[in-house]
Amino acid sequence: METTQSTTLWLLCSLTKCALCGNEAELELSHTVPKMAVRTLKKTAIGNIRSTENPNKTIQDSEKLYMLCGDCEDLFSEKETWFASKIFHPYLKKEKTIFDYDENLAYFITSVNWRSLYLDILDFVENSVVGIDALECLIESEKIMNEFLRGKRNDLGKIENHIFFFDDIKELSVGASNFADLKPHATFHRGIGSYTFCYEDEKTYGTLTNMMGVILVTLYHKGQREVWNNTEILNGVGRIEAKDQQIQSVFGNELIHIMETAKKASEAMSVAQQKKAEDRIKAAGEEVKNYSVFQDWMNDMDLKNRITDK
Repeated sequence: METTQSTTLWLLCSLTKCALCGNEAELELSHTVPKMAVRTLKKTAIGNIRSTENPNKTIQDSEKLYMLCGDCEDLFSEKETWFASKIFHPYLKKEKTIFDYDENLAYFITSVNWRSLYLDILDFVENSVVGIDALECLIESEKIMNEFLRGKRNDLGKIENHIFFFDDIKELSVGASNFADLKPHATFHRGIGSYTFCYEDEKTYGTLTNMMGVILVTLYHKGQREVWNNTEILNGVGRIEAKDQQIQSVFGNELIHIMETAKKASEAMSVAQQKKAEDRIKAAGEEVKNYSVFQDWMNDMDLKNRITDK
């Protein structure tokens, strides 16, 4: 999530204490979304990467803020390295779809989504974004996650961590043509972002982080109609498989929101910027087929042809 409110940014810039441990220290620039995702996105891109907030401007990095002291940044980096080697890169390279994990995974997901939650609470309080019940739940959840990350508690209480692998869509039901128009493969596999969502009527609150189709979700409270199958990560030893994952949740609205935002950003690109992008693709020639995004383009183009009457 990119926080744009000036007051919130001023508060962040004026911090002299680490957001996690609370110690007075020289703070380091911390990526909201782990830098491994940004690095991989840049490495595998045909051209420059862009922000959905300003699609006519190329960017070199994702959002970074002064949040953590060196010790806490190093602690998070250690878990990031574990996740990158054990799950992230093997999945993106299509080397593995079944992953055995240990306590490092719950810690990693918590550390990533805690960063977004911490920042979003500042925004929510400053701008009265959510109601008091939702805000109290978020604040209490942030406290629990903070203590867990600092080793002050061994569990997350009722907070749940999940991983959803946005795999290739094999077919769509009749009436889903609008979904196909949103280019889901390219949107999620070529995107990164993180933010907190609240559905106050359903009492479902959580934070999601998309890292090129590997979607981390931390749920602080689940409504009664929420169904999450084969996605939950235990705080300990377990196994997660990138198939047969089923979600019946208001979270689905967030996936649509992400795609609609990406579509609007694409449509907002100037003619000049569109031409530059097209020229880079043409310059790649036959090599363009070696980029993973090419298959995403092909899958999105073909998606409407795979709509069934099921």
